[in-house]
Amino acid sequence: MPPRDQLADLSDSEFVRAILTELDRRPGFEAVRDQLATLLSMGPTLTAVTEAGVGQLVEQALAAARSEIAQQNVVLGQPLFTAVEVAEAVGARGSSNRVVASRLRSRGEIVGLEVQGRFLFPAFQFDVERARVHPMVAEVNRQLTDHGDSWMVARWWVTVVDGHAPAGLIDTDPEALRARAAAFAG
Repeated sequence: MPPRDQLADLSDSEFVRAILTELDRRPGFEAVRDQLATLLSMGPTLTAVTEAGVGQLVEQALAAARSEIAQQNVVLGQPLFTAVEVAEAVGARGSSNRVVASRLRSRGEIVGLEVQGRFLFPAFQFDVERARVHPMVAEVNRQLTDHGDSWMVARWWVTVVDGHAPAGLIDTDPEALRARAAAFAG
């Protein structure tokens, strides 16, 4: 994207293309990218009558983005492991840390969240004392990752319903955990 002083020299279509190109590079804008693209392409031809409706669309898009960020912050507020910490948590020796975490993630045993170009892993997924992924977590994650993206699954694990988050049921009530997972996946 050109520096700010060069933006003024762009035609409207070049300006829109530059903005959309930059939005494509930023995963955090994925949820609102299409709405913003529509609004930007309409910009030069909007009338006073449609501007009021567009303002409402913008407010809705911003509200959706704020909600998504708030939900992600709930997950990011939990203890998280890096790939190195995942390898340590499962007692992996002699292999690349990223390979261990990537293999567990690709098999659906753990949920990994891409944050600023690297993966972070909710710590509740690991039984550090036994150097393994909690078997219940692996079972439930394999079931849930077919029904939602990693952020959605991570939010499910930490969202309190009826006084308990699913992550809190891993060791205390595996049957309730299975029932909640089945309801979510259903």
